[in-house]
Amino acid sequence: MRAHLKPDLGWKAIAAASWMAVACAGFSMADGQTASPVALTTYTAPDRSASAGVPAGWKVTSGKQTVIVMTGPHGETVVLGNTVIAHNAPFQIGEKTSGGVNLSMPYDSSLVQKLVMILKQGAVANGKPEPQVRVTSATSIQTPASLGLCGRLVGDVTSAAGTMAIMGVLCSLPLDSAGDYKNISLLAQAPVATAAQSAPTAAAVFASYRIPAAMLRKKLAPFTAAPQGTPGNIGNQGTTAAVVNEQTLQMEKASEVNATCFDLTVLRDTPARLLPQECGGTAPNP
Repeated sequence: MRAHLKPDLGWKAIAAASWMAVACAGFSMADGQTASPVALTTYTAPDRSASAGVPAGWKVTSGKQTVIVMTGPHGETVVLGNTVIAHNAPFQIGEKTSGGVNLSMPYDSSLVQKLVMILKQGAVANGKPEPQVRVTSATSIQTPASLGLCGRLVGDVTSAAGTMAIMGVLCSLPLDSAGDYKNISLLAQAPVATAAQSAPTAAAVFASYRIPAAMLRKKLAPFTAAPQGTPGNIGNQGTTAAVVNEQTLQMEKASEVNATCFDLTVLRDTPARLLPQECGGTAPNP
């Protein structure tokens, strides 16, 4: 059963929920004022698959295949666009997987449960002890059903190295024809002692993240492509070709809509009044 997430109020809600009520850059504060903008320098991955703003004093440690990783001067880490492939099956901590699948995880688990399983499996897979993960706040992001389920999550992770505050986005895409599905995240972590100061910077980095449309469509595509055509369709080659062509056109249209909506809702945090109706907003479709 899916978790009942609270309505999304944007990055400000994340900071207010568990990062000591720090208002994020670019969002209105309670007194009507706005937070000072965070100065960023644009970084583009060498393969040109993604770009993001880098704050002063921060360093990019990796950038390829739409994933950008950077670290801050006070122990912060931001990972943008990480994709975890899950197979719809019971979760087994430390499970050895193959074929590009990272873990087994029930698809009907809530986003909170999925984040916990992903973080625990990731730690164990890298030879680290299983951490304790606590999610203290979860807000939904309105997206088309074809894009799956997305939400903003905040909490903390405790390991032998101490406790780190975390905040970010997790999108769990629909199941594909093989029972696998993608989980795409933007995640920031910082030591609890400095998390309040780091929250606006992390939020600004999230908001600056961009993926070219063609790369984003590929990133959102099913891990295992669905078979095309209708086998044994009356033996009429022309009819079968027409069916395949129509299916292709429908998939291309859905892919474009999903990419547009992911960019507008998950990355750009666009208000509902400015979102096209196909993305769950009230503005006319393009």
